[in-house]
Amino acid sequence: MNTRFLETFVTVANLGSFRAAAEQLNISQATVSSRISALETELGVNLFDREFHATRITVVGALILDKAQDILAAERKLLTTLSDPATAAGRVRLGLVTSIVHTWLCDLMEEVARCYPRLEMELTIEPTTNIAATFDRGGLDMLLTTQEQQDEQTACMELPPLAMGWFGPAGMRDESLTLADVITGPLITFTRNSRPHANVLALFEEQGLRPSMVHCVTSISAIARLTERGLGIATLPRGCDLAGPDLCELQVDATLPDLPLYCVWRRNSDAAIYRAIADLARTCAEAHRAASGSDLKSM
Repeated sequence: MNTRFLETFVTVANLGSFRAAAEQLNISQATVSSRISALETELGVNLFDREFHATRITVVGALILDKAQDILAAERKLLTTLSDPATAAGRVRLGLVTSIVHTWLCDLMEEVARCYPRLEMELTIEPTTNIAATFDRGGLDMLLTTQEQQDEQTACMELPPLAMGWFGPAGMRDESLTLADVITGPLITFTRNSRPHANVLALFEEQGLRPSMVHCVTSISAIARLTERGLGIATLPRGCDLAGPDLCELQVDATLPDLPLYCVWRRNSDAAIYRAIADLARTCAEAHRAASGSDLKSM
């Protein structure tokens, strides 16, 4: 049964006029008559008594009117539910880089749970290239990543970047270092050819320097633990949750470039909820940057 026909029937019944119904629905009077006739044929009853050019609802029509209004109300409720991400239920498969795990992921998950309590999140935490490949294969719905990606099938939102810092063991606290000092020992940084890895090497190249040894590590927590043991100077996001008395942020005369972040999602029927989550991610990233970038502090 066509709900547009039911809507026309209810409008005619409430206004008592085919002409008035046509004006309210912004359709022709002939279309109104055609819809009513089609509905009467489908139901096998006369909905209106058309004698003497009057529009009077029949007894059977009056019986059907309440049910028709209930059906239209249910349709409106369904459409409202579908258009409101807050009512979303189901699962979202999110791929993200480890830098976000140790900065504002928990804030994001709290916001998602608060705004969309029926939504289940499935997290995949891997380097950028890995989650990008999984996304392209259809294995993920969204990405929180360091690489911009946008085409006809995907949308991309730029997020506030992560401020990066130099970190060392507690024994180096309050030392002021130059880049030349940093390269006298091992450097501990992210996965080879990742954005943080490329950024730090480019910084040295600009000064005509080359690190004596570079350890590339996938896990940020492993980077932190190695640094605490005095096995090198590390590059890490400022304000990450690897706080401890054995790890401190260092004063170095060269500022590391920010780590860019992007939220990528599929342009499909669930795009509204993906965009809503992206907006939450941007808010969390903004709050973290404001808190971690205000001053240099020990971790």
